[in-house]
Amino acid sequence: MNEYDLANFQDVYNGKSLLKSAEINSVPWEIGEAQPVVCEILDSAPPGRLLDVGCGLGRNAKAAFDRGYTVVGIDVSSTAINKCRETYVDSYFSFHVRDACNTGLTPGFNVILDSATYHAIPTEKRIIYLSEMRRLAVEDTIFHLITFAPSLYGMPKPLASELSEIANIVESSGWNIHLAERVEYKGNAAAIEDFQKKKGLNIQIDDKGRTRLPAWHLVMKI
Repeated sequence: MNEYDLANFQDVYNGKSLLKSAEINSVPWEIGEAQPVVCEILDSAPPGRLLDVGCGLGRNAKAAFDRGYTVVGIDVSSTAINKCRETYVDSYFSFHVRDACNTGLTPGFNVILDSATYHAIPTEKRIIYLSEMRRLAVEDTIFHLITFAPSLYGMPKPLASELSEIANIVESSGWNIHLAERVEYKGNAAAIEDFQKKKGLNIQIDDKGRTRLPAWHLVMKI
């Protein structure tokens, strides 16, 4: 297992470091709002029943709910889920502590959203994860997967994956790729200052002070 496979997603929500090799003591994917690319995705199709995998603090889930989606959010971090429940106590969508590789959920989601969860799944478990998402799908399900892409200005490998590497796992798990495009994923620049320095990264910053991380957006169907 590589160091990223050992990331502690429970600790980072409690102010402890995500990795042992660098100080990442605040949530690097938490930007205080829904991901702009996710909002574009949500606006591009009629709403349905949506599963937000690795929902974090629920920003994307709330954006989906506001657009008329019926939303279920899952995350491995009980701290994150508890904060979601506290924040959205009066909302008509639900949050659960679940392992994305074995959710225990009932199939029937029209949309599955993975906003930077795939690269957080240990490498050897990614086919199990995508197979579990396939189990939860129905005939018309659309699976949106956003994950880091290799770039001079992005995250290092193996956090970033070549499209061919992802495609092999996707197709082996029963999905078909209908679209693959490069997009930009926003992050918390302050959270990864030490990480970026130690890894010698050259990540760009936008006009709001957020990281501009090159990513893949895959649209997949059964």
